[in-house]
Amino acid sequence: MAMCGNLSLEAAVPQCKNLPLETIRREVDFAWLAGIIDGEGNLNIQVVEHCLNGKPYMRSKIRVANTDVRMVRKISEIYVREGLVFFTNIDRRKPKPGQNPVKTKINIEIASQGSSRKLLEMVIPYLVNKRRQAETMLEVIKFVQTQPKGGNTLSIRYVDDPVFIRLMDEWRREFRWYIDPSETTRRARTVVSWPGA
Repeated sequence: MAMCGNLSLEAAVPQCKNLPLETIRREVDFAWLAGIIDGEGNLNIQVVEHCLNGKPYMRSKIRVANTDVRMVRKISEIYVREGLVFFTNIDRRKPKPGQNPVKTKINIEIASQGSSRKLLEMVIPYLVNKRRQAETMLEVIKFVQTQPKGGNTLSIRYVDDPVFIRLMDEWRREFRWYIDPSETTRRARTVVSWPGA
């Protein structure tokens, strides 16, 4: 049993009569992961053509990139525990002449519809600034998964379906924002806001 000072870990963590400790730990991990995705994550949906048959299809990606291997390791531990399919790679960038060395960045990415859906369902309750993006992405994935064979059939072109087009328009709308630099000023002790934000 893990110890925290003179107390066992179970005694140190606040207890809940309704939820087992392991459930509380999982929810804490989901909230932590949501914070990482909010700040360091990238949610992406693309419509691309299949390299062999030319059929357009939707590809989803959820990626976190960071130079801190401890963060990426914890993310991978959560992904493994939850049964998510993911991969990692290292982005070794060479510094430009005269620049300091660039830190090696580690990418951890989920690219399957099933794992993307499961991850989004885990973190959406805790997301803040990327919550609407995540909700829209989840709706697109759910729609594609309702198609025959999850959209992986040559006989159906779901990308032409009005529902898919509407969902993709909603997705793109989440990225259409711009802050005019002329409207920004230095402010202290006030909530940050701009027109349209």
